[in-house]
Amino acid sequence: MDATVELPVERFEKLPLPGRYQVDPGRFVLEPAVRVLRWPVLRGRLACTGGHLVLGERPELSLELDARSLRTNVFGLARTLTSEGGLCAAEHPALRFRSTDLSVTEDWQVEVIGKLEVLDVVREIRLRGRLAYVDELAVVLWVTGVLPPPRRSLETGYWAAQVIAERPIHLELAAEFVQ
Repeated sequence: MDATVELPVERFEKLPLPGRYQVDPGRFVLEPAVRVLRWPVLRGRLACTGGHLVLGERPELSLELDARSLRTNVFGLARTLTSEGGLCAAEHPALRFRSTDLSVTEDWQVEVIGKLEVLDVVREIRLRGRLAYVDELAVVLWVTGVLPPPRRSLETGYWAAQVIAERPIHLELAAEFVQ
């Protein structure tokens, strides 16, 4: 007799159970990318320090991101973006996202409209995607969106940060939320 038998968890065919789900930081990926001719020339990755997803009558998504965790595929650029002239993680260690409107359809399609707070700047962003997996204990959210460039260009900071700030940033988020 095997004492390590796991009970199967059934996938739900309908919407997930209403409730509050906490983000699992170990199963979270947020990748911002700057693209040229649809090719990502600069990719990054940010870690999450906390957040939640509320499903039900008043759905909500809230995330706290760690600016110091920014990693890119360009050697030495992370320090350029997160020091003076960039995100300045020493002074502003957290990036915040709070949804202002979140809708989930019966076929698990998700649309999130929210505000991204970086330093003293608040930018509105729209993300679309789906609930990739739902069971009794967890919900996996996968959404993508584009953060348009600011209306005014950066006047200070490193040249690399100024060039990146002129391009739209494509965002892809995959996160597991557990009860």
